[in-house]
Amino acid sequence: MRVAVDATGLGSGQGGDETMMAGLLEGLAEAARPGDSFPLIVRDGVTLPAPVADHPAFSVHSMRRLPGALHFTARLPRALSRLRPVPDLVCAVTHGPLRSPAPVALFVQDLSFHHHPEHYPVVARWRLRTVVPRQARRARAVLTVSEFSRSDLIASYELPPEQVVVVPDAVAVPPPWDDTAAAEGRQWLASQGVDGRFILCLGNLHPRKNVARLVAGFAQARAGAPDLADVRLVVAGARWWGAGEAAAAAQAPDGSVVFLGRFDDDRREQLLRLADALAYVSVFEGFGLPPLEAMARGTVVLASDATAVAETAGDGALLVDPYDVHAIAEGLVRVLSDEQLRVELRRRGAARAAGYDVGSTGRRAREAFAAAIGLTAAPRPGAVS
Repeated sequence: MRVAVDATGLGSGQGGDETMMAGLLEGLAEAARPGDSFPLIVRDGVTLPAPVADHPAFSVHSMRRLPGALHFTARLPRALSRLRPVPDLVCAVTHGPLRSPAPVALFVQDLSFHHHPEHYPVVARWRLRTVVPRQARRARAVLTVSEFSRSDLIASYELPPEQVVVVPDAVAVPPPWDDTAAAEGRQWLASQGVDGRFILCLGNLHPRKNVARLVAGFAQARAGAPDLADVRLVVAGARWWGAGEAAAAAQAPDGSVVFLGRFDDDRREQLLRLADALAYVSVFEGFGLPPLEAMARGTVVLASDATAVAETAGDGALLVDPYDVHAIAEGLVRVLSDEQLRVELRRRGAARAAGYDVGSTGRRAREAFAAAIGLTAAPRPGAVS
């Protein structure tokens, strides 16, 4: 098979989208068979994951990534038209190319823009709610990351069930970690005003991430549990759009909520390793990767019981209603203070994360591509054979 992949999400700094693409490509590197070919459309200067960079199944086609619609309407179609031989299939994320030399497998991770349009700026809302359903209905296959999102796509867009396939996100094996790395991480955190225990909120700031309610729950937990007086809430991630977190933080004790903004992979590893707990109480997710990444590192997790987070985190996390500030506060107290619960969550979390390995992601992606390519080769209804 020859499947071209729009991998311009790599190097984008777009959090989960970039992590998803890295896991998909590493999985394909592991699942590739003789004769497979995966031309990658990437942005100039990007660094590919090591298993992909040296793999013979991948070829790299660099381009300057234009913003927004210009990528899908002009630059990506042009890059695909130059591929030789012509691919059997094109894999694109969220939006497919305006013109394609081959059928499209469209990756749609979630429909938060469909259910919560108020969380998006007007232009982005219009584009997503107008273009994605049309392209999903025209795609040869629609790939998504969870059973929740699969059911949602089928129901919301009236797609044939056989057309929608789950290819879950992959949890990469954590890099080596030792006392030296831990000491360096603590030193960096101290320079940011975090010199003791902390709860980590990880992900780009966006209204659906529900950070304002988490901050309110954290303030309530601190007020009601004197033994948590030294604990801080660290909010780590760049802002996409929306507001409200800073106003909520003003209601918490001075200096107890720390916003770190954007950071690199080394800092991300330090945060995940050194946190006393990860809190991920998003109101809408198609998957929810940070809880599984925390579980893979032995960090206990408080997570939302809504949408796909409950599916992916499962019994590896303490689940709470993300709309209930009091429930969030009680959950924070428990994951920080109940040592028996912490031990059990670490055990169950490690098992949970192990089920989302890179190899499984690659195999399921390759199977989905093969099925879509097989459909393209089938005679059309009414055709003379």
